Amino acid sequence: MKQLVRHTIEQYAMIPDGARVLCALSGGADSVSLLLCLHELGYDVCACHLNHGLRGAQADADEAFCRALCAKHGIPFYAEHCDANAAAVEQKQSVETAARTLRYAFFARCAQRFGAQRIATAHTADDNLETMLFHLIRGTGSAGLAGIPPVRGAIIRPLIAVERQQVERYLLRRGQDWCTDATNLDDNCTRNRIRHHVIPALREIEPAAVRHAVQTAALLRRDNDCLDALAQVGGTAISAARLRDMPEALASRAVRDMLTRAGTPMGEVGQRHIAAVLALTRKKTGSVNLPGWRRALRRGDEIRIEPMPSEPEWIKLIPEQPVRFGAYIVYVTRKIHDIHSSFKFYPIAYDTINTVCLYVRRWRSGDRMTLPGARGARSLKRLYAERGILPEERDELPVLCCGEDIVAAAGIGVDSRYCGTTGVFAAVHDADG
Repeated sequence: MKQLVRHTIEQYAMIPDGARVLCALSGGADSVSLLLCLHELGYDVCACHLNHGLRGAQADADEAFCRALCAKHGIPFYAEHCDANAAAVEQKQSVETAARTLRYAFFARCAQRFGAQRIATAHTADDNLETMLFHLIRGTGSAGLAGIPPVRGAIIRPLIAVERQQVERYLLRRGQDWCTDATNLDDNCTRNRIRHHVIPALREIEPAAVRHAVQTAALLRRDNDCLDALAQVGGTAISAARLRDMPEALASRAVRDMLTRAGTPMGEVGQRHIAAVLALTRKKTGSVNLPGWRRALRRGDEIRIEPMPSEPEWIKLIPEQPVRFGAYIVYVTRKIHDIHSSFKFYPIAYDTINTVCLYVRRWRSGDRMTLPGARGARSLKRLYAERGILPEERDELPVLCCGEDIVAAAGIGVDSRYCGTTGVFAAVHDADG
């Protein structure tokens, strides 16, 4: 295993001469073997451990194990605690994504603290195949099938060609124990089911399956690097015409480049998000909600990725006074003939509403309304679906309410209780911001 690690480091020029390497140490078999292997190979190593605050006493025990291991071998060590759950809520991300963000930010701080030029993580060849299969079943392009890159900036993966069974043999021969994360044994997690059932089945069919996946990933990364270089946007905005005229293989990569530069959590981005952004090239206006509280917005001939605006849950409406609601301008008025032709308007019975209680908000999962001629109330979610309004478009549409009642919903119409011709609820998508 040490020879394979040395070869991988040389193949990808991972560690400059004399450079200090920070090892991300969880206490698991992979990270323990990474630390000891680099130490035995003569590299200047230090280690860090982040307690995510997710597993209570077990996480504390893992931290104590890592501290003792480094003390035994005279390796500099540093640990911190964080609250991944709280970060997920604050950042509107999954716990896994928030934990990963916290982890890599911690690694960067530790590298600076120790003066380390490289940060080594313990991803193995098995992890690489798991990632390839996970992306395959979720739906992905060649970038997802390329697996885990051996080098990404200052991040290096010296074990990327090493199989997990080699890791365990390496540790057992040294009489070195390791920590086992109980969550890695839970088959409710897709990755764990791939690890425990799919990869063993593939090994039965082809014993060298994991090694062959490493080779395939390397070939795909080579091709991807070439295509990515051709598709680089260089920022978070692009001309819609330029994006529309690109070959499809480059256009999707251009979108990914913008998303990455805008700080979008790419692990949560699927092909449907990419397709929705590309669809903006065929529209005059529009927006797409994206993971990580980001959105893609078409403004004039430009498509750009930006943070979602920080808005209140609802906005009070005063008759005759237009207000901004997300990408829309909305208002209620008696002056029907003053409505500009660019506005989509919905005639309402002005005298049936209490103007003191008027406000506009986004739709909610329990919303229901009765359209004129309908036999009863129907869910707003179903009405959106019947009109072909995509899920990522629904959060943008304003819903007019009077107290607890829905008066009208943009894209749908007016509730039968408020139908009339003495007033108007008007809305326009403001492409110019």
